[in-house]
Amino acid sequence: MLNPEYTTGQLKNILSEENLNHERPFVLAELGRGSPVIAVTTATHGDEELGVKIISDLGKTLHLQRGTLRLIVANPPALMRGVRFITEDLNRGYPGISGKQGEAGIAAHVLELVKDSDFTIDIHTTSAPTEGFVIANERNGKKIEFAEMAGINKILLIPRQKKYAMIDFVNCGIGIELGLHNSQYAYDLGMVAIKNVLGKLGVAGEQISEEDRHEYYKLFGSIVRPSSPIEVLSTCHNFQLIHKGEAIAQVDREDFIKAEEDFYPVFLGEKAYATICLKAKKISREEIGGLSTV
Repeated sequence: MLNPEYTTGQLKNILSEENLNHERPFVLAELGRGSPVIAVTTATHGDEELGVKIISDLGKTLHLQRGTLRLIVANPPALMRGVRFITEDLNRGYPGISGKQGEAGIAAHVLELVKDSDFTIDIHTTSAPTEGFVIANERNGKKIEFAEMAGINKILLIPRQKKYAMIDFVNCGIGIELGLHNSQYAYDLGMVAIKNVLGKLGVAGEQISEEDRHEYYKLFGSIVRPSSPIEVLSTCHNFQLIHKGEAIAQVDREDFIKAEEDFYPVFLGEKAYATICLKAKKISREEIGGLSTV
């Protein structure tokens, strides 16, 4: 785990007093100038403060060769209260409503900060253990190729659906789930992923690793969490194949919830969702279509 200075109670060591009192999203730092413009948003959810530490450290150490890097704290009110949101989930409320209180107004302000970005990365962490992975729209080849630049092995392709997440409203946006809140693993992965992207775009000579053996997962459903208490079985893990008929969780220490089909679980045991997990199938790059062959 990280040092206490990485936690919400010590954000005063990272942010200025003025920033601590923001009711709107703000730019923590903006480096360079000109094109391309890359925006990194953090703290969309107020209980995911690790991203703020990541962009703070990046802002102090990066030296750009070209372009602009804009580092954004998206939801200061929730961040300073250490809660996921104040009135509604910010990442379910885009494009928002200008002038409205709470996350609806915040969403509109976030879009103002990223509207001119050529590329946008939305940083997240999780309440349940998982390998890091990148989220991209399954029918947007440009976004999928952008996702590959992060150097993270697993890429989750989400279906085109009703728009509500920030990355649905930008020129080329991806989400990166770094893993467990405030873990050293999540911090290190976030630093590496952003540096990889900047290196691949030629914005900074910071490329750390090359990951050409990506695994692609296509989201197709979910398992709803029952109203009774459940316990996810220790034999089940994110991105590890669960076979039809296999037990996933136990309800009230008695009945078992079993898989109705083969699938790979995503966000298994995530406390913020009303699901036990999302379901995905593994596909090849060739099955995606619309991507370069290089």
